[in-house]
Amino acid sequence: MLSSGPDFESCTRKVLSFFQAYQLVRYSQIKFLKEDSLPASHPEFWVKIDKAVLENRLVLKQLIKELSDEGVTNLENLEELPQGYKSTMLHTATHFFDGFFGVDTYFYNLEEDSHWISEELIKKVHASPDHFWILALEAES
Repeated sequence: MLSSGPDFESCTRKVLSFFQAYQLVRYSQIKFLKEDSLPASHPEFWVKIDKAVLENRLVLKQLIKELSDEGVTNLENLEELPQGYKSTMLHTATHFFDGFFGVDTYFYNLEEDSHWISEELIKKVHASPDHFWILALEAES
């Protein structure tokens, strides 16, 4: 997760507050992996961000491929989409676009409620690298 704050601990509190207030996904345990978390001032920060965003894109690509394999190949098909497996795949895919965190999320940008990172935020991170962290965590339901 990408979070802002003056240090690791404040960023973890922000993430915990997000999960405590979030209604769609509940975890019984969240463990922050400090050794795998980095401030934006670390030379590997952007490598981790790029890899994490790519993981989200791969999940989204797989969902779209599965929809296509099921015969959903254009927008006109949507009005005929039955409830069930296909509509669930579409629902999950749209969450990657609308910013809802879900169990399929690999990377989440808490600052923008997004699965990606905008050019504007990239500029902010570069301007204040000590104020942004990518946090690695493990969560259990």
